[in-house]
Amino acid sequence: MPMPLNWTLTICTYNRPHFLVETLRCALNQTRLPAEVVVVDASDAWEDHRDQMQDTFASDWENIRLVYVPADVRSLTFQRNQALRLATSDIVFSLDDDIYLYPDAAEIVMRVYEADTDEEIAMVAGQFTPGPHDPETPRVFPHALAVTPRPKLRAWLESHLTLDSHFVPYADPVDMGPVPGTVQHLNVFPSGLVNGGRTTFRRKFAIDSGWTELLRYYATHEDSDFSYRMSRFGRLVVAPDAGFFHADGNDSKASRFRINTIRVRNLLALHAVHSPNRLRSALRCAASFAKFMGLYLAIDAAQKRISFPTARAYAYGLAQIPVFLFFPIKNFRKWYTEMQERMYGTRYKS
Repeated sequence: MPMPLNWTLTICTYNRPHFLVETLRCALNQTRLPAEVVVVDASDAWEDHRDQMQDTFASDWENIRLVYVPADVRSLTFQRNQALRLATSDIVFSLDDDIYLYPDAAEIVMRVYEADTDEEIAMVAGQFTPGPHDPETPRVFPHALAVTPRPKLRAWLESHLTLDSHFVPYADPVDMGPVPGTVQHLNVFPSGLVNGGRTTFRRKFAIDSGWTELLRYYATHEDSDFSYRMSRFGRLVVAPDAGFFHADGNDSKASRFRINTIRVRNLLALHAVHSPNRLRSALRCAASFAKFMGLYLAIDAAQKRISFPTARAYAYGLAQIPVFLFFPIKNFRKWYTEMQERMYGTRYKS
């Protein structure tokens, strides 16, 4: 019999107790409960939020350890690393504060880790669902809809606009070979990159990897980077029966051009830090940005965005490749952090 493992739920939050309380409610109603919950709160009123969560779920904390602390640094990547350092379980569920787990999600995910007795799997992702758990409604997950015929053009576009395709690997792509033999009797399949909203992983691998704190503000690509580097330690898989509902609390007021400019800059900064071959990175990033510039020219036009904001952002990314990868910038990390502070940091000072 596989050894039972414990799991920790870690959540990073900022001024959103209305989402956090529902995320905790779903986590504390799992068929397999966490050993501990770690919340890193960047809110000014973090103590009020802590007291609210302690009081709302007072009986749950008799058996589950709660660690609720203020953020050392008001930044998603810093907060996630802080939460990771506080976690003590074998497995960590690192969720956004607006992710509502289906009641058996943790049980299904943990079954995969425990069956993987050789520890060949580094990360198990759940499956995003179209809606929150409703006991009166049959479970319908997106993977079950995959057989529905779609127009060829739409299917082609969707295949080119996935998370995997936006991220350019620093070296080899993620291994998408068969899942380990020990878990082939379970409903799991190989995964490419894993985004943060449905991330679970083996803590001992993540401690050696962590999130890149270079991405301090508007940390787009931080989850792609994390899962890509975690793939060095083991396989990435999806458990499609583990339902994760994203309540979509994104309240960003940033423009489409600004968000996508941040996306391309972050990717170039990651290559500047992690790439073993900058010339190869430059060529790969150039090919990727050119592809997306062409795709979004058509998409922006079809959606009547006459300023072509997304296409312009990728054109800007092409122009920035020499700056990020070849200019002799002294102390690149400090330079990029200061750039983010100037352009995006005011959002975190309110």
